[in-house]
Amino acid sequence: MIQDPILLVDDEEDLRTFLREALARDGYTVDEAPDANTALERMAAKHYPVVITDLNMPGGPTGFDLIAAVKARDPLTLCVVITGYASMETAIRAVKFGAYDFVQKPFKLAEIEAVLDRALDYATVLGQLRDYRQDLEGRVLARVQEIQELHDEMRRLNDLLVDAQSQTSEGPILQAFLAHLQGRFAPTGTMALLPAGEGWTLEAESGPRGSRTNGLPAPSRLDQSREWTWDGGYPEGYLIPLASGGVLLGALFLGFEDRTSFHPDNPAFVLWRRELEAALHGLHRTRTEVAKARTPTREL
Repeated sequence: MIQDPILLVDDEEDLRTFLREALARDGYTVDEAPDANTALERMAAKHYPVVITDLNMPGGPTGFDLIAAVKARDPLTLCVVITGYASMETAIRAVKFGAYDFVQKPFKLAEIEAVLDRALDYATVLGQLRDYRQDLEGRVLARVQEIQELHDEMRRLNDLLVDAQSQTSEGPILQAFLAHLQGRFAPTGTMALLPAGEGWTLEAESGPRGSRTNGLPAPSRLDQSREWTWDGGYPEGYLIPLASGGVLLGALFLGFEDRTSFHPDNPAFVLWRRELEAALHGLHRTRTEVAKARTPTREL
């Protein structure tokens, strides 16, 4: 069964009945309209890949008017013209109005079927090209949006990094980055930890559960080559080392109450993490340089 419906427009009811029944036997789905206005009403409710229309329809818009209206409303609909006007001038005029093909009366049913088959095949190709173009445009638009979002994200992170350069302690740096993290990935709870001997100090946190540092591995055991999973009292949690230049600068815990698609390998999070590590490493380097400057040199 041919599923694509076609629309038959002709003021002669006997001709419409003959064609509808004949084409239906060959598997076509046929809707009818006695005039151009009725045809346009039907087209407003349904897409027809092919419209078969007479040219001479007294008492209203002609077939030429219908062809022009169809092309303006739905360029993917093809018009096949049948008419008793057996002049080349009429055929050329119909094509100029946008007709796909032309069949003269009297005609054989095989002629109509051959033209209809070609028109339906071509309409299918047009539809596929439209879908491909829409898919391509959608992908391009999505990619442009991704690039814009990445640009905005990098700008915000760069602002945080610039602000970090004026800080003299980790607390304000971590609070600013965690506020951004909360809006970006929406963890239920977070903790920012700094190494202190064989333990940790809690520098910043958010979430309803409060600090839960029991069970944390010692800084010396925090493997910097991979992320630790640690629930921290939440159904799902990650303990992520913060390191730069071979120095463990701290650790970050993210706890999620509900199931989440978050993972430490998420490119957006990796970018965020690297910017935070750069900010902490800048503070660490400044402190190291200050300490060296204050250390008296021993003369030989």
